[in-house]
Amino acid sequence: MSATPRPPARTGDHRAPAAAAVRLPGGLAGTGGHRVPAAAAVRLPGGLAGTGGHRVPAAAAVRPPCALAGTGRPRASLRALTAALVALAALGVSGALAAPATADEAPAATAPAVHVPTPAPAVHAPTAAPTPAPAPATAPTLAPATVTVTGIGSASAAPDLAVVSMAVEVTAPTAEKSLSAQHAAADALLGALRGQGVAERDVRTDSLALSAVYEDRSGVSKLTGYRAAQTFSVKVRELHRTGRVIKAASDAAGDAVRVNGVAFDIADARPLRAKARQAAHEDARAKAEHYASLSGRGLGRLVSLNEAEAADPRPLTVSPAAFAKHDEVPVAPGEIEDKVSVVAVYELR
Repeated sequence: MSATPRPPARTGDHRAPAAAAVRLPGGLAGTGGHRVPAAAAVRLPGGLAGTGGHRVPAAAAVRPPCALAGTGRPRASLRALTAALVALAALGVSGALAAPATADEAPAATAPAVHVPTPAPAVHAPTAAPTPAPAPATAPTLAPATVTVTGIGSASAAPDLAVVSMAVEVTAPTAEKSLSAQHAAADALLGALRGQGVAERDVRTDSLALSAVYEDRSGVSKLTGYRAAQTFSVKVRELHRTGRVIKAASDAAGDAVRVNGVAFDIADARPLRAKARQAAHEDARAKAEHYASLSGRGLGRLVSLNEAEAADPRPLTVSPAAFAKHDEVPVAPGEIEDKVSVVAVYELR
């Protein structure tokens, strides 16, 4: 914003607007921090001293340099000083400018400096993180139609192993006598088994027990003796020799032998189980295809297949009564059967 320059005063009455006295050593400075070179030449319209009637308003005395004091006409430096003052006034700088006082003059009184308060820094509130835009909603995907079926498969095979459960059991008035008689009967039984070609790895002791025997007489239990017993599990890998092995053991142990039963089994049941699983899978697929055809759909991929907990192939057992009073115990091995059950889930197309 420009201001109209005020007319300069006469040569002997140099004054400028006053707000705060600013000394200009070698140059001019305004109250607002503006600096004007002292040598800047600004010409005023109409001249300075008494020319054109222009006067500079007076508030604080502007003293010329000592070299110019008392002269009737201002020199070039005085004209430059006056032109600078008028230029500052035209720029709107408020404040009185004074030249440095001479050594023989008292320094001009200066107005107190006006301090402009510095504005406090702006406090910026923390900006909340932008909320992510919600993902576009997608249409729900329909699950494919499925069919769940249960497949059952079985497989049979001839046994190749006979497992005979037999024991020796002796009762005597004292524990010592019963144990001694039981040990003698067990040694005779094991000797007979070895004589029939049964390997030691195929004979295993399942239990060994010694117990007291009581007899009830007129409501009163009375100790009558002790019973010592030992149970064996014998594997006969040649089925046609099963009867001979049982007869030889019975003859060797005498009345102390007990035949608890015979079970026919398969030494390696994995091939039999694999056949049963294949049959169960084929049964489940056949059922699924049938249901798909009934519903007018096609059978899709297999989604899941679970096998139900299956027991080992069930051995065939022979009653101990079949071994009584026979020179050679007849046996009928029959077949071992294994069953598997699966639950299958198929997609329908």
